[in-house]
Amino acid sequence: MKRKFLLIFFLITSINYSQVQKIFYVDDVETIDEVTVEFCVNDSARIDKVTIIPEKTTYKNEYAIGQLIEYLKTIQYYPDSKLKNNCYPSTFQFVNKIYENAKLKESEFPACKKFKKGKFKYTDIRYLDTKIKRTKRKQKEKDDTFKAKYKINWTSPYEYEMTYIKVREDKNKHLLGKTITVEIIGLLEDGYIYLADFMNKPTIIGEIKKIR
Repeated sequence: MKRKFLLIFFLITSINYSQVQKIFYVDDVETIDEVTVEFCVNDSARIDKVTIIPEKTTYKNEYAIGQLIEYLKTIQYYPDSKLKNNCYPSTFQFVNKIYENAKLKESEFPACKKFKKGKFKYTDIRYLDTKIKRTKRKQKEKDDTFKAKYKINWTSPYEYEMTYIKVREDKNKHLLGKTITVEIIGLLEDGYIYLADFMNKPTIIGEIKKIR
């Protein structure tokens, strides 16, 4: 029997790249899976080609992926869009719908204490190589292309703020002093699901596992 799932798409006729829906809530994933595509924008500022990148895709529902492709092909950017006549990689998340509007129960707050220190990793296929080290007041993240240090401040048992205090790459200097706000919305055996807000960008959802 075919698995039941739910996709909701925003059908918009003329949009900016930031308005493309990137998160879909479904009932056929354990936590969060990803689909990475390369999409091409033609001279009319419309997406006319979408190719799945298998090595950067963990979601397996072919029918839902087909819906994603059809959705992307409905997108028409503004006529003066700088995206015209080129192709771009983009990753979309398929999230278990139990995390849509999820909040921790008060009885779960004490379990968050173990996440205040340690070594962690992201499960997102884009950031598998990122190493995370967290102490009481600092967090460091690094991979081959990115390195940063944050001041971390827990504002509640399940919420914290990360403020950039050091970056390695010159292109990221503008991030210094900027703050990411994070809320833990789901607890896992060895990690958690979080929502993050940063610089008026769309809310980020992700999964972090504690490895030590």
